[in-house]
Order: sequence, then C-alpha cells, then structure tokens
Amino acid sequence: MTSTAAISKERATNAAEAMCGPASTTLTDSPVKRMHHHAYACWDSEETRHFYEDILGMPLLATIVLEDPLRIDGSRCCHTIFGIADGHTLAFVEHTSPFHPKHFTARSGSPHHVAFEVEGDAVVRQLKCKLDAAGVANELVDHGVFLSLRFDDPNGLVLECMPNVPPSLEYERTSQRSAHSVLQQWLHYRQNWWQRAARMK
Repeated sequence: MTSTAAISKERATNAAEAMCGPASTTLTDSPVKRMHHHAYACWDSEETRHFYEDILGMPLLATIVLEDPLRIDGSRCCHTIFGIADGHTLAFVEHTSPFHPKHFTARSGSPHHVAFEVEGDAVVRQLKCKLDAAGVANELVDHGVFLSLRFDDPNGLVLECMPNVPPSLEYERTSQRSAHSVLQQWLHYRQNWWQRAARMK
C-alpha cells in the first residue's frame, strides 16, 4: 500500500518536472559538467601563496580584491586563485576579520564550498527552479557576465553552480602578470586595516 508520504513525494517530483524539466538519469544528461573550483578560507594570503606556488609549484593565476560580503563596514576581502595542470583551480579567501591565528581553521570566515560548472545561465535558472520546487533554500547571484547559484546539500556542504565564462587570452595574461602586485597591495591594505582596528579597541 502506498504511503501518504510517498504519494506527496511523487506529486512534488511530478510538479518539479512539469515546471523545470525532468531529472537527468545519465551522466550525459547531467547538468553538472565538471568541477569548476574548490574554495577555502585562509588566514594569510602571502603565506598561502608561498606554500602553493613556491613549494608545490602551483602558479598564482589571479588575485582579486572585493568588498567583503561578511562585513557591513566597507571592508574588503582577498581571493587568490591557483592553477592545477588539468585546468582546475584552487581558491582561497582572506577576510579582514577578528580571527586570531590560533583560533583560525580552514572553515573560519567564508565556508568551504565546491563549485560545479554548468552550461550557461539558463541551466543555472533551471536548477534554481528545481531547488525551489524541492524546498531547498538557495541564493541566485548576478555577477554581471554570468549567474551563480549557492545552496547547501543535506550534509551542510556549500555548493555553487555556475557557467564557465572563458576569459580572453589577453585577460588571462594581464591577470597573471598583475596577480603578485595586487597581492602586495592587499597586504598593505590589510596591515593598515589591522592598525586601525587596534586603535579602535
């Protein structure tokens, strides 16, 4: 005898498929095409760069400084992106925050997340539709040139789905050439931020 819960689940599945399309059943049909990147928090971007680039030989591909989404005082955060020979990347985010080194772990600040590559913004919106229909909380972010979707899996792992937007060759060259100088600018900014924070205590 079919239970009420099973009937409700089947109805929810049917409703989701009607709105968002059927669920994929093969790897060929899967909207997730490959791993895009892994991202972790870091305490010191230069120390991290030294370890991954100088010791492990993974080149620093880009350093990006943005407004820190975890703060409301206009502080900034630094993203460092390292290349792997197979084309994947490993990213780290350093926040201007009150974390002391002895209390810091890789899960401090921005949560570790895994980003999957999908084929275009239309697929991102389709996945959002399916998550909404399934009652899974999610956040759609418009980055201007592409959309990304953030949500948690049932185990609390933060996931992100985003299309791959290949940069121009000139952008790649410029980004890698400036990665170290932008990192130095960040270190100067961070030192000044900590000095101001110490004076306010």
